[in-house]
Amino acid sequence: MVSGKDRLLGRLAMLGPIAFTAAWLIAGLADDEYSVRQEDISALAALDAQHPWIMITGFLLLALGSIALAGGLASTIASWSGRIGSLLLLLAGLGLAVAGLARNDCSSELEACADRVEAGTVSWHHLLHDNVSLLIFLALVAAPLVLARAFHRADEWRDLRMYSIVTGLITFALLVLYVTGVGGSENGLVQRVFVSVPFLWIGVLGHRLTRVSGPRHARL
Repeated sequence: MVSGKDRLLGRLAMLGPIAFTAAWLIAGLADDEYSVRQEDISALAALDAQHPWIMITGFLLLALGSIALAGGLASTIASWSGRIGSLLLLLAGLGLAVAGLARNDCSSELEACADRVEAGTVSWHHLLHDNVSLLIFLALVAAPLVLARAFHRADEWRDLRMYSIVTGLITFALLVLYVTGVGGSENGLVQRVFVSVPFLWIGVLGHRLTRVSGPRHARL
């Protein structure tokens, strides 16, 4: 029987990606000067955004969902790889909370803002946001790959092993495309596809967490 705690944690994990996606969709439509195709998601929470509270809320709810999933997996999959994967999700969740509160000064994908970053005239919280974001992205690449190992020896998670491997590899490939700016003026769309892959994975794992019945002991 599924515990009430795991069911709650799973539902929070499912809510996080939904809330985050809804936030950038709504905030992007509400900001008449914003380009979904060119600008990154963080710009919707920047100091010069028209409705930053929408995106900040999305960041915080996604952070809550990621932390909830980390807690649920840690108590459900009793292996070292499970604990390490849960820790990576916890770090990603904490990073998302920091990224939501440490706001960019401006939209980094726009030339004027990029020039400010290059000249070193942006604020400390702009730099903190960007550096934390990179750590979040790396954690979201590593977490599915590490947890895939744990899922291999956990009966109720085994069918998600290959999905987790594919998620980690695709996330890494899309991260490279996004960071290198291959998309050019379409880099905003590249980022949205990139982040949607691991966030969908978080939601899928959250759904599974609402159905598992207890801890599964496994070796590394």
